[in-house]
Amino acid sequence: MNKERDEKANLSESKRVRSSGSSSREALHLKRQQLLREMQSNEDAAPISVREQVARLEKRSESVSGGPDEDSWGNGKGGRKGSPWMLWMILGLIIPVVLVGLMLASRSLNRRTIDNAAGTGIDLNILSGGEVELPEDWFIDNSISTHRDGLAILEALSQKQLKSEKVQPLVRSTEQANYLVSLQESGHWPGMDLRNPRDLRWTYGSSGEVGYMAINGVRRDFHDFRAYFVQQGDEVRLDVDATSVRSEVRIEDLAGKVLDEEVIVRCWLIKKPNFDARSDQTRFSWYQILSSDEADFVWAYCETGGLLDEIFREKLNYGRMIGEIKEKLRVTIKLGNASKEFRDDEFRVVEFLADEWVLPTAR
Repeated sequence: MNKERDEKANLSESKRVRSSGSSSREALHLKRQQLLREMQSNEDAAPISVREQVARLEKRSESVSGGPDEDSWGNGKGGRKGSPWMLWMILGLIIPVVLVGLMLASRSLNRRTIDNAAGTGIDLNILSGGEVELPEDWFIDNSISTHRDGLAILEALSQKQLKSEKVQPLVRSTEQANYLVSLQESGHWPGMDLRNPRDLRWTYGSSGEVGYMAINGVRRDFHDFRAYFVQQGDEVRLDVDATSVRSEVRIEDLAGKVLDEEVIVRCWLIKKPNFDARSDQTRFSWYQILSSDEADFVWAYCETGGLLDEIFREKLNYGRMIGEIKEKLRVTIKLGNASKEFRDDEFRVVEFLADEWVLPTAR
């Protein structure tokens, strides 16, 4: 009896469950106990602490990613960071932007010369426009003193009852001094309103070999003015002819006038596509000659495709593929009579003198 009892005790619980026909709940309970005993007998399957589990996970992550500090990104195939090809792409985008910025900066500094980089073999003058000196550089290099002197001249010439001997040291020539006094006596030189210098605007430019500074403001009669200053030695002088937009024959007096000789005219020059429809457009290129106050005008032509026509089209950007057409252009030109078949308000452009109202040589 005892032997049979021991054999039954040695039977596995699973057999006992099957042989005893117990319920499924009891079978699951016995199975769980058996699994726990097997896990306790196996060292690898033994319970581990949370700290040890974290350590194992970190170790496994390092073995997969290749190191604890690697920051991988990109697709699964690449799985690489900052690779050389990406760095070259970034440099390829940055370098052109930097070069364009340098070129624009060099232009804003009026093509100032940059010394060659010693020992590099790189000529940085290429970026700055080379060693070209522009006529207006003297005004730019001495911008503070020239602007101050220009304002002082305008203030002195805005006084009442000007005398030629006092005007002469301030203007470009003796003839201009006499002309300015005559303008004041006839009431055509009201003087400049300089009470608020902040309202004034100034620019620089050149006419041939002569540089100039132009100051824009308002006269005492509330009309706009544009005063031109040129360099004479180491001093600033007012160009009275350019400032007063002097013409040998005024635009308002040209219509119906037969010229005895060619005349110098300071004006606005305008070109429109419909202007050439006035006559045979294969022979004549027509321009509108507008007075400085834009109140009066006449017509003038030159040979289509000729030197004068090309100069005007280039300066107006007329008929060019890139850029917008300039609405009007300040010019000083010489006009002559048109052929007899044209109207009395039509003239011929004889010569282009300057693309501003300042002439290279005072007349």
